[in-house]
Amino acid sequence: MQPKLHLALGTHVVLLRAIENQSKHSVAQVVATPCEHSERYTVRCVDGTILQLTRQDFGLRKQFNDPLAGLEQPNLAEQRDWIQYRCVIGSRAYGLDTPESDTDWRGFFVPPANVHWGLAGIPEQYELSETQEHYWEVQKFLTLLLRANPSALECLYSDLVEHASPLALELRAMRHSLLTSRIYQSHNSYVLAQFRLLERDLRTNGSLRWKHVMHLIRLLLSGIHGLRHGELRLRHAEHREQLMAIRAGEMPWEAINRWRIALHAEFEQAYATTKLSILPDLAAANAWLLAVRRAQVA
Repeated sequence: MQPKLHLALGTHVVLLRAIENQSKHSVAQVVATPCEHSERYTVRCVDGTILQLTRQDFGLRKQFNDPLAGLEQPNLAEQRDWIQYRCVIGSRAYGLDTPESDTDWRGFFVPPANVHWGLAGIPEQYELSETQEHYWEVQKFLTLLLRANPSALECLYSDLVEHASPLALELRAMRHSLLTSRIYQSHNSYVLAQFRLLERDLRTNGSLRWKHVMHLIRLLLSGIHGLRHGELRLRHAEHREQLMAIRAGEMPWEAINRWRIALHAEFEQAYATTKLSILPDLAAANAWLLAVRRAQVA
């Protein structure tokens, strides 16, 4: 049997009925929680009165300050049928994994209309840390795609797809019309900013997260290929040995930085000559999202 979780000491509560000389909606503070011999909380009222109350005698003050605070949002771990797309990303999808590598899942979910339109609403994303899973609500996911977010785009280009509904397959078939030259900004600028932080860490601490460094170089390779060929490529077999050497901390920082600078130059050249559109096909993306929404109306 799971142990009961009690309110923390100091929690402010509001009485739900008149008790002794305290009126309904009086404010009090929890000073002692239930023990094995009692189900009652001990609370201290504003005037110093001590009361012994059951959980049904009071509510949380924050719920009275904000009536929506008491609404509970659904837990995606208990609503897995909402997940319409699930794929593996990270080192395993990039072909850069080791025997110790975790498996990272990403995707998107679509809540039914009666939940999505309710007062509680739906979070834009769920992160199930125990199982290394991360899912975006469908509109959030689509918005990230249209803004050339690397993590979202890689979901649509991963070869390791474990589940895809018919609507998800439609989106995956549209992926080339959603890929734009904006990947130059989203990939290149991110790597530039990260390398500035890495250089600062190297000067300050003398150590680096080599796996992160490897993925930044891989991100440049992926972006360059996207601009040149109109599709993202997650695996770069021709550079695997070099990338794994970076991961293992076996490539000197100076050599990594030279490679990184050369890749930035390639990125700029690829951007100047790319045939990718500046803007994604917004009409197609919007039509797809509307179809998804209509399909959820009971």
